[in-house]
This record gives sequence, C-alpha cells and structure tokens, in this order.
Amino acid sequence: MNGTDAIANVTRRTEGRTAGELNVAAGTALAEMLRTTLGPNGRDKMLVGDGTVVLTNDGASIVDRMDIESPAAKLVADVARAQSGELGDGSTSAIVLAGALLDEAESLLDDGFHPTTVVEGYHEAARRVHETLDAVALPSDGDDPLRNVVATAITGRWDDERTAFLADLAVRAYRAARDDGDVHLENVTIHGVAGGETTDSELLDGLVVDIDASSTSLSEVPTPVPRRLRDARVAVVDDQLTIQSPDAVSRYSLESVDDLRRAQEHESAEYRRYAETLDAHDVNVLFCQKSVDDRLRALLAREGIIVFERTRQDEVHKLERATGARAVMRLDALDEEAVGHADEVERVDLGGGSFVVVRDASSTQVSVLLRAGTAHVVDETERIVTDAIALLETFDDRSGLVPGGGATEVALASDLRDYGRGVAGREALAVESFADALETIPVALARNAGLDPIDTLLELRRRHAEGEGRVGIDGDAGDLVDVVDRGVVEPTRLKERVVANATDAAALVLRIDGVIETAGSAGGDGHDHDHDHDHGHAGGLQSDPGGYPWAIGH
Repeated sequence: MNGTDAIANVTRRTEGRTAGELNVAAGTALAEMLRTTLGPNGRDKMLVGDGTVVLTNDGASIVDRMDIESPAAKLVADVARAQSGELGDGSTSAIVLAGALLDEAESLLDDGFHPTTVVEGYHEAARRVHETLDAVALPSDGDDPLRNVVATAITGRWDDERTAFLADLAVRAYRAARDDGDVHLENVTIHGVAGGETTDSELLDGLVVDIDASSTSLSEVPTPVPRRLRDARVAVVDDQLTIQSPDAVSRYSLESVDDLRRAQEHESAEYRRYAETLDAHDVNVLFCQKSVDDRLRALLAREGIIVFERTRQDEVHKLERATGARAVMRLDALDEEAVGHADEVERVDLGGGSFVVVRDASSTQVSVLLRAGTAHVVDETERIVTDAIALLETFDDRSGLVPGGGATEVALASDLRDYGRGVAGREALAVESFADALETIPVALARNAGLDPIDTLLELRRRHAEGEGRVGIDGDAGDLVDVVDRGVVEPTRLKERVVANATDAAALVLRIDGVIETAGSAGGDGHDHDHDHDHGHAGGLQSDPGGYPWAIGH
C-alpha cells in the first residue's frame, strides 16, 4: 500500500500548533458561554428548538441540548455529563474550570512549553488538591448539613423561604429512601404539576401515578365509581383479565344456538368467579398490568371495585412497595398474603391532569409532588430536586463538607502556589497556572453577583492570608462573609470530582496534536469542504436528537 492509498479516506487534516489552538479555543468558548450561569446569581439560558422552549442554568442540561460541532468542545461537554451523572451537581463548575485550565495552558504553550509538561503539571496539582481537600473539610453531622448542601446547589431560582422549603423536601425524600444504611432511590417518584405555589409541594407516603403520562387508565364504565376510598384493600394482577382459553384456541366454533348459550354461560360464570375471588379477599381496588374485559369492568364497578388497567410494569413494582401487595399472574393465584393495603386511594385532578394517589403510612415507596406556577418552572424544579437527591447520596458515600462561595477555590489556589515552589522543573509553572484557573470560580461568582471581580478576588486572598479561610462570596448579600455560618457548603467529594473531571478533560484536549476528518465525518462524499460553509453536523456529533441550534464550531 502506498502513501496515497493509506490516506485515501482522509478528507482534511489539521495538525501541530494549529490543531492545538483550535481545540483550546473551542473548549474555552464553551466554558465562557456557561460562565454566566454559575452560582446563585447565575443567569438562565433559553434553549429553543423543535417547537420547545427550556429555561435552565444547569450546565449538563444545556450541553445535552446543543449541537456541538467541534470534537474538542464535545470532550469538554462530556465533563458536564460525567459530573451530573455521577454526582447530580457541579456540571457548570467542571466546564468552567476545564475552560480556565485550557486558557491558562494556551499561555504556557505560547511560551514554548510542551503540552506533556503542562499535562503533567496539571495532574500534580490535581493530586495536591485531593490531599488538601481532606485537610479543609468540615464536620457534617445531622440533617442541617444536608439541607445546607441542597440549598447551596439550588441556584437562584427561589427566595430564601422557598429554597429552604425545597431543601427540606429533598432531604426528607432522601431519608425516606434509606433503609438500614442502604439507599434505594428507585423508591422515590417525582412528579411536577403546573399550577399552585412551590410551597404547595408535598412528600407523600405511597405512589402518585400520572394517568396522562402513564399508560395507566381508569376503566370506563357506565356505573359511577368513587373518587376516594379509605382503608382500601389492593390487588395487583401482572397480566390481563379476560376469559382464559386453551393456547391453541383463538376463537369459539359455534354451530347452534345452544352452543352460543353455553359459551355465554361459561363467560358469565368466569366473570362471576373473578368477582367472587376479589370479594372473598375484600379487595376494592384492582390494578391490572394489561387490559380488563369490558363486561368484567362493568361487573366489578357494580360490586364497588375500582379498576385501573394497563398499569406500567415499573409502576406495578412501585405499587407493591407502596401497598405491600404481591403481583399475581392470574387472579386464581390471589391469596391473603398477596393482597395489599392503602390508607387511601384517591383520584385527583391537578393542573389540568389526572392522577391516582395511593397513600399508606407503612409504604416503602414515597412520591414527591412538586407544584409551580408554569410548566417551565415545574420542569426546572423537578430537575433540581432530582439532582439534589442524587447529590445527597453522594454525600452519604463520603461525608465531609467544604465552604462554598468560592472560599475553597481560593484556599486551594493559595496552597498550590506554596506547593508549586517545591516542584522541580517546568511543571512548577503549570501548577501555578492551575491555581490561577481555580480562582476563575470565585471571579465568575463575583461577576454574576454584580461585584467587581478583581477587587473581590484580591480581598478574598487578603482575608484568607489572615486566617479567615471560611470567607467566601454571598451572592444574595453582595458581600464577603463567613459562608459556613450562612450555610453555604458543598460536599468534599463534589469538589474533588469537579477538579478531577475538569483536569481529565483539559488533559485530553491538550494531548491532541492533530484532527483528522474522514470521508464519513465530512458529509460522506470524500471531498474537502470549505470551513466557512455551514455544513450542519459535519465534524461533530449531535448530543440529543432534539438538539438546539447552538453550536460550538471549529
């Protein structure tokens, strides 16, 4: 194979310094775009596309809805996905830090540093940060630290009262999911409903089923059924309820009127047997995983039994946890141990939707019912509470808190500068650049709070040098305060993973010395394309099939 054949599938190559500059520029552009969303005073982004509008300041949600063309920017965007998926928070901080590391690296590269030297220095700095975090960690006993962790993660959507309310709601939901030290987040169901106040949200012992969103439906019968039953006995059938017939028989073969009469009598007897089985166990609420025959629905309604059919399989499992019922494949298998109990089963209409609420004080399944004025706020509230509960699980895995409001970044940067003086070789300058990058976080927090970023950073450095290591930025007050006293704290593990993920992303980008686009990635025709031409998704991957028309190009 000659050289021409070896590169036959290559349509465009960018190598050396040019490739590095383009990659760094793409990563820093993504970070710059998200920097204004950081902190309690961060601004929202309005994501518009495919007829939908999303308002959010969550980094992971933003990058998931973007069409990212640059491969390097996509690597940085993966930081947000990894951070959010692992911990539930910190995605914006991770991208902002990754962008700052790339920006600092660009200056070092301009000064003649080799990318490998920069990467090694960055990894040395990240290792030192990991050690230092344990030294600055605070004690974290009781529920108050948990509420503070959630309140800190809730960024600027609500006032103090509603922030405290939602933080308490998330902590109670998380506590309800714990069982002898084990956490079962699948036992928590979250539903958002437009209409009402945020403080109308509640935590329910049991299950809330959104009939409009689920396949679950209330059987339609002419007989009116009650909207609420107290002290209900619940049966769950993990199949359909119909007349059983041999597997090889798909229909009756009727040759006379007597055959028809006998078939009808057989069906009526089967339906009565179903009703008698339920009545024998005092069942008055039935959930069926598949359909229920029309005649049986009407018969059961006349017997005072509420029937819900086409219940999703995952909701069948949740009903078992909510009521203590055991799902049976056939109604004949129903026994006393399979029958569950609910203090109350109620059909309610909220926000234009229909819900079934199954409550029981002994339920191991809990539901968070979130309320807000508009659908956009409901969606964002649901995302934040979901992330908050995931963040609390992370905190349980490794307890320990560090001051928020940029205080920890300033302390880490100060320690790194001292540490860097003892690092041999040119890596020492990379360690110092890492310290400068860390201070991008308090600078962004100050700018978003309307403070002068330079003056704020200098004052933070001065006060930390005087031993006030818990001083950080209170965005709401627009001042520097003891953030621990204000309850502005973050899990140690969260901060650790922000640094680690940002470092890994920056290292990946800096190690790239060439970008090679093959025929398939450049439109499939094997020919070169002008970079000024708008070529859609060429050279990149779409993050979400419903992506939005924002692109970080190369």
